Amino acid sequence: MNNRYPDFKKQEAFLYHEIRELSEGLDRLRQEGKDTPDTIRKLEAVLEEFFLFRQQERLGTEEVFWIPEGV
Repeated sequence: MNNRYPDFKKQEAFLYHEIRELSEGLDRLRQEGKDTPDTIRKLEAVLEEFFLFRQQERLGTEEVFWIPEGV
């Protein structure tokens, strides 16, 4: 097993969590009739990071994305 696997799983879990939180927040804001551009931009950035992360996994590159403290 690749010794980077735990880092990969940690980063993957972090990105999934961020996507879920932002999606739920966006749904709440829309239901409340509030403005959503900031949340949409944040979600777009996380989705782009997730896409690049998965692309690196598929290509087998060794670069590891930033993993926030405490995750």
